[in-house]
Amino acid sequence: MQISVTVMAVPARKPQAEALRSTLSKYPFSDVSVTYDQVAGGTHESEWNNGKNSLLAGIGKGDWHVVVQDDAILTPNFYENIEGAIKNCPGGKALISLYTGKARPFPKRITAAVEKAYHATWLRHYLLIWGVGIVIPTDHIKPMLDFVSEWNEPYDTRIGIFYQRNRLPVYYTMPCLVDHDDNLGTAIPGHGTKPGARVAHRLATGLVAWNNQVIDI
Repeated sequence: MQISVTVMAVPARKPQAEALRSTLSKYPFSDVSVTYDQVAGGTHESEWNNGKNSLLAGIGKGDWHVVVQDDAILTPNFYENIEGAIKNCPGGKALISLYTGKARPFPKRITAAVEKAYHATWLRHYLLIWGVGIVIPTDHIKPMLDFVSEWNEPYDTRIGIFYQRNRLPVYYTMPCLVDHDDNLGTAIPGHGTKPGARVAHRLATGLVAWNNQVIDI
């Protein structure tokens, strides 16, 4: 199994993006790259263009592709845990989110699901809620991009629409394999929550013992 990874970045966060690239290069990913937002303005459309390029960067590089945003914080054993998550995902070849956040869009419901997942290592939902870190089967990338090309939703929502419309649930690792650097704020003006809110629920601290137990959000 070959896994590639791309850092989805904005030029203003080049130091963070290059630091992530350096860390990721120490793992046995088949390819490590950074894509920078080439459209000025910090809009959902510019975010989508960058996200699309980040996804396309995985074509021909492996069986699975990881996209982490430039404000992601990696947890220990990042590669090994991604490999384990892929091998143990209850949905088989499915979209995997590496992050479950505390803030939006329905924090009480998500907190309740996390609390239920005391033994389970997976949450499940019909959409992608966050785009901080995802793992996607490489052969899903082009069909997904074609399917959502005419939609105008944000990056994470647009990806999730493909899976929702095709009745393929999204799986969320529990614990999370990435955190969100809330101190950096948001790259899209007017988009975000109060400082300190955009962080993960439960973080991996080492190798995860994956199981096939799932809690629905």
